[in-house]
Amino acid sequence: MNSLYSRIKSKSFVLRRLSIKNRLLAAFIITSLLPVVFVSVYSNMKYENSITNKISAYSMQILDELSQNATRELEQYETLSENIIINHFIQNGLPQFDAMSDYEKNQLQTQIGDEMGQQIFQLGNISNVMILTNSGESFFDLGFELYPAKQIQSMLEETKQSFGNAYWTYLRSSRGTNTIALSRRIYAEDKLNKQLGYLIIFIDEKVFSRNIYKFVNLGAGSSIYISDANGMVISSLSDDIPKGGHFADKEVFSPINRQFNREQNLTAFHTDVGKHQFLVASSYIRSANWFFVGMIPQKFIVSELSDMRRNIVYICLVILLLSGMISMWIYFTISNPMRSLLLYAKQVRMGRLEATTSTRSAYPDEMDKLTETIDGMVEQLKQLIGQVQSEQQAKRDAELKMLQAQINPHFLFNTLNSLKWSAMLGGNESVTNGIESLSELLRSTIMVKDEFIPLQTEIENLIHYANIQRIRYGDSFVLNTEVDEELAVNLVPKFILQPIVENSILHGVGDDERRVGIWVKATRQNHVLTIRITDNGKGFDMKHIKEKRESHSKLSGLGIANVDERIKLHFGAVFGLVTSSVVGEGTETVITLPVYTSEGDLERYV
Repeated sequence: MNSLYSRIKSKSFVLRRLSIKNRLLAAFIITSLLPVVFVSVYSNMKYENSITNKISAYSMQILDELSQNATRELEQYETLSENIIINHFIQNGLPQFDAMSDYEKNQLQTQIGDEMGQQIFQLGNISNVMILTNSGESFFDLGFELYPAKQIQSMLEETKQSFGNAYWTYLRSSRGTNTIALSRRIYAEDKLNKQLGYLIIFIDEKVFSRNIYKFVNLGAGSSIYISDANGMVISSLSDDIPKGGHFADKEVFSPINRQFNREQNLTAFHTDVGKHQFLVASSYIRSANWFFVGMIPQKFIVSELSDMRRNIVYICLVILLLSGMISMWIYFTISNPMRSLLLYAKQVRMGRLEATTSTRSAYPDEMDKLTETIDGMVEQLKQLIGQVQSEQQAKRDAELKMLQAQINPHFLFNTLNSLKWSAMLGGNESVTNGIESLSELLRSTIMVKDEFIPLQTEIENLIHYANIQRIRYGDSFVLNTEVDEELAVNLVPKFILQPIVENSILHGVGDDERRVGIWVKATRQNHVLTIRITDNGKGFDMKHIKEKRESHSKLSGLGIANVDERIKLHFGAVFGLVTSSVVGEGTETVITLPVYTSEGDLERYV
């Protein structure tokens, strides 16, 4: 090191031939040129990456919002299909259709059209509604389009294999009209395992795309389309992406499919389609098992870079020229304030937001304004920290209220459904008992606003719920509760037992006329309250529990998940519920909660 320093020192006489001014100028230009060039190239690369990342995030966000809009749109048709399926003319007519005369068939079809027509065409996108028997014979057809028999038969075969009894696909009518079709199997209300026929709802693809994404623009030359899980295009606005066929499977759909099935995460990626490069973003539409795909041309992303690169060169030249002229003069005016400002910034970075700087002067310049700006930023940062803390608490409270609100509509739906079954069977006494229990539960739900109630009150609500369920299931189950008086006063979140007992009834009661026993027992160990809900019903395979929850095939699965989330939001991840089940032996759910008897104790877990 010393030898190197000696060599540099010995050769320094060459520079002594130049004046100090020239030496400073030469040194500044040499030391500034390389960083400026490096920073320019690096900035250009970072800018391009930044623009790409921002557009990727923007397009993914847009597509996620489109997926949510599409999900809400599709749910309308699924709700309509459920109303059609349970129509009494259809439920009563399908089993007797083969034995009817042509006059009776025509009269039945007219009655169905009169009753369901207004409800069906209230959604302006629907072009056809078709009901078929199990053999594929037309039972009811409300519309003016015809579809090839092979397409209909193929769709029915796919419907048989569909998960959740809802199959969405694309169909082209005999006149060439593009439609989106929903097909479902029709089951008897009194025998859920007895299939009566098929329902197909046809939606005008042109109107559907206009309502969902026609007016969304991801950039000049961009395209948006919808494909199914096999890569077939369901809907598109571009003539280059034909509906009903496959588009760029290798370049576009295969990476999306790989991300979704293997990596479980959809991200934007670049690919070449034809002679052009595109940025591809996608989003999953869970209700129909579709993908929203957005394609943005790379030339649109980098369209502003050409001008920016040319401007960077000009700016670098101007900066070098001006910097060489005034570098020495500016040096002394900024060195001392810069040191003070740097020290101030380091203190702020270390978290000392109360630190101050002494760089203010009587003649304010850019450094003084920069210092003033940083002071303002520090003050704003302190305010933002407090605001974020408040917003996080507000968000937490909102999530708790939202999760609680999801339980009540779900419960009321099942309750009203039970009363409907009772009315169909024609028993006034059972309806009266059900309404009385329902009234008590409504009072507990609506009039009592507290999120936390005594365990004894929760048990009473559970007994009311069991009374209502007996309207539908009769004496096929018996509910036993065991809670010590000492534990009855402990506070628990409202409606945490009903979804679990509902699950035991739905999965426990079978067709063998055996009475299922359900036991609810509360125990305490130290500061932990444990509630066990056990039944000796049919049980179920735990391997499929995740699939059932994701598909929402049972409302009880949604309720149990919400109970677990509510407990964790209130008390933390160490508390919650765990369910285990063995086929043929029964199911057990264990709820763990902290023990406390007043709302003030909740602060220990927040």
